[in-house]
Amino acid sequence: MKINNTIYSARMTGNQFLYHEFKVMCDLVLQGFNKKEATQKIIDENLFDYRSMKAINKHIGAVWERVQYIDDNLKQKVLNLPNEIGRLINFYSILKYDLLFYEFIQEVISDKIKSKQYVLNKSDISYFFNEKAQQSSIVAGFKESTIKRLQLAYIECLLGAGYVNENNSSMSLAVPFGIYQIQNDIEDKYIKVMLGE
Repeated sequence: MKINNTIYSARMTGNQFLYHEFKVMCDLVLQGFNKKEATQKIIDENLFDYRSMKAINKHIGAVWERVQYIDDNLKQKVLNLPNEIGRLINFYSILKYDLLFYEFIQEVISDKIKSKQYVLNKSDISYFFNEKAQQSSIVAGFKESTIKRLQLAYIECLLGAGYVNENNSSMSLAVPFGIYQIQNDIEDKYIKVMLGE
């Protein structure tokens, strides 16, 4: 498994939740495909079900990397357990893949759950990015359009994992129940953030 990322990036603007793609890649990795072989099979058989090759190439690298952050036990669970669980494992891999997203979940979502504030406002997300821009020259250098795309990507990930139910200016927030089925398979640092502990 890979070591977690330690540098802020905006790479989630183009690579949001991607659960179907993540599941496909878990299957290929468990079958023993390397990155080159997996890429070729995905393209040849259009396993992502995309209309354009450009879209396939755009996402393969991100999905391959995310799959490297989880062990074979979790890959098997993605394939064999209900999608609700697989989506949470995908969410966990995204937390490991993207430091800025991890800190958003830790500082905004987890804090809200801890304090029993079960509403997420888009202004909460904007405030997070404003704070990070003051702390980091990397985030300060993001264009406004990049920040907007990241905000949308973060909401898509929360929707995909089941933390929120709808994309409104004010969203109800809840801990997805499925987390409790995999909490012993997830590193302590991450399960605490996912559970809001």
